Amino acid sequence: MDIVTLWRAMAAIGILGLAILIVLWNSWLTPIQIYPRSIEILFFAGPLLFFVRGILHARRYTMVVITMVSFAYILMGVWYILSADEKLYGYLLLLFSFLMFLGSLMHVWVMDKREKLAHPERFKKKKSKMSRK
Repeated sequence: MDIVTLWRAMAAIGILGLAILIVLWNSWLTPIQIYPRSIEILFFAGPLLFFVRGILHARRYTMVVITMVSFAYILMGVWYILSADEKLYGYLLLLFSFLMFLGSLMHVWVMDKREKLAHPERFKKKKSKMSRK
């Protein structure tokens, strides 16, 4: 298995696991809800669905954006860990969001390294006019 495939699979497992966890937890596993269940599912899982296709097709821009989006879910996981009622939900949120973050970050890093090795002429530093003097 290629290392890029491994990192992409980790990001895909993270985002799909996060979406499934949010839907399952907010629809069946939480007995008491402050807000309507549909609103919570739409608010928390909805943004993830925009990025699923990009991650499954390994688009670089989506991988970069999802690293930033994952910070919100990491923060949400820490928030739920600190609450007394839903510690398990918080730990699972933290796990899946960290998988999503690490997988997408490392995928972009490895692909950039490969791009630099394949086309070194694109990444050569150009001398500025000021350095000639």
